[in-house]
Amino acid sequence: MFEHIVLRRTAGGLPISAGQIAEALLYYQKVHIVVDRGTLQNLVRQIGTGHILALLRRAEISAVYCEEILGTYTDSAGVSQYHNYVSMKVAGHETVGKFKNPQERLQYFIEGQGISKREATVFTRAFLDMVPTRSLSGNHFIQGGIAGAAKLDILDVEYRKQAIRKAIAVIPGGYEVGDDLKLEVINSDLGMFVFTNIDLESVNRRRAQAVPPVEPLTIAYLLNQILEARADLALASFYGGDFVTSTVTSAIIQVRHAELLRRSKLNVDSRRNFIEVVLPESPSLAEVIDSGERTIDEFLTFLDRAGRFKNWLKAVNPDEDLIRTYVRDISSEDWIKRLRPKSLRYLFTLAVGATNPVAGLVSGIVDNFVVEKLFSGWRPNHFVKKVLSPFVQDH
Repeated sequence: MFEHIVLRRTAGGLPISAGQIAEALLYYQKVHIVVDRGTLQNLVRQIGTGHILALLRRAEISAVYCEEILGTYTDSAGVSQYHNYVSMKVAGHETVGKFKNPQERLQYFIEGQGISKREATVFTRAFLDMVPTRSLSGNHFIQGGIAGAAKLDILDVEYRKQAIRKAIAVIPGGYEVGDDLKLEVINSDLGMFVFTNIDLESVNRRRAQAVPPVEPLTIAYLLNQILEARADLALASFYGGDFVTSTVTSAIIQVRHAELLRRSKLNVDSRRNFIEVVLPESPSLAEVIDSGERTIDEFLTFLDRAGRFKNWLKAVNPDEDLIRTYVRDISSEDWIKRLRPKSLRYLFTLAVGATNPVAGLVSGIVDNFVVEKLFSGWRPNHFVKKVLSPFVQDH
């Protein structure tokens, strides 16, 4: 059920955190991280360069580095604004000159996080050895680049209306836009001119009253969500598995591709409901990591004890509810679990002796181990009560 997940953004659109990675590692067999400058900055501040490399060395984790920044560039012609989709990367700096390659750009960026030059050099080389760099503007993820595909999306009259409706409905301070939405886009040599009746004034009034206040909503922001949705769609299609990104872009993707994120949403909801049932009123694993109440070293030790639980999760039928499976598995008893240890050892020794007399002679040496490991009656609540609960509660 929980085979593979791709992480790009949190539900709020923020960069990926160490806690989000930790929670994914507990539930999924494979975790793929789309690392951009925001996520890398976040992880360097949270856990440091050494722990980033330690995570990337684990067999369960893979990553791709996308250094380009997708954005919507806005300028004015008279009293009207026009917009263009762009992808950007830092070309250089006045103090160091032009950057020749991704390694120079990355090292400069890491040093800018307060990391010494020596540590930044070691990290940059190791990181780029483990993590491939891929371009969002090239043809790797989608022919013609993501910005070009997103422009075609915004020029599609029906799609852009549905996409903007979805975006405004889920953003902080937004509202349900009715069928009277006007959203005219004129494409020109300068860029895209947008004319709309969206009530930005009332939206921004509500955003200003939020605690904490939210920055004003603009047409450029809405256009940019369509660009980010196209990037998410390209990445989700390329890598497969469950895909986790912001609520806004997820809503836009579902205008045309609801089935692509359906399994992801079901699994996210299943995990959330599972924790609420088995550990009510407890902080989540992500929360205790991101708050600093548990260190990444403590988490890695914890994760090494989660093998049986992860194997159990892997075996859960995708068509069954996780909580229902959990309740069934912790309450079921078959005949072998009801046998006394002495009977188990006798049956094991007898079976081995009958099939292999030599092995039967030495089975007494190993039968304690076999009985404990193979017939101990392990159930998922053993992990929840003895390992997970103490980790998120006792600190």
